[in-house]
Amino acid sequence: MHNIGEDWEITVEGLYVATRGFLSRRGYCCANKCRNCPYINWRSAPNWQPVEACFVKRTRVTPKALAGAQAMLAYHEQQLTNDTHYTEGERSILQARIVHYRLLIERWG
Repeated sequence: MHNIGEDWEITVEGLYVATRGFLSRRGYCCANKCRNCPYINWRSAPNWQPVEACFVKRTRVTPKALAGAQAMLAYHEQQLTNDTHYTEGERSILQARIVHYRLLIERWG
């Protein structure tokens, strides 16, 4: 990746990719499954961190973005309920993601 300003990066293939900062300032998910999406962990990256709540706008989003947030909420709730072998740190991460996805649904629904 090569940075061009604070809003865009260029991949080795020459594709322009929006930065996490740009997407955070926008305030909502476009459901294009952006590589740096701070709203929905589209790529199931284990080190993904949700955006701070202050960046999540109250707005209407595409049905695809809302469905993505609902699917991720259901997934994390199921993980937390069904697997008792998580460490305290892993449980904390799951709980934070559940809170995040509930916030998205509340503000975007």
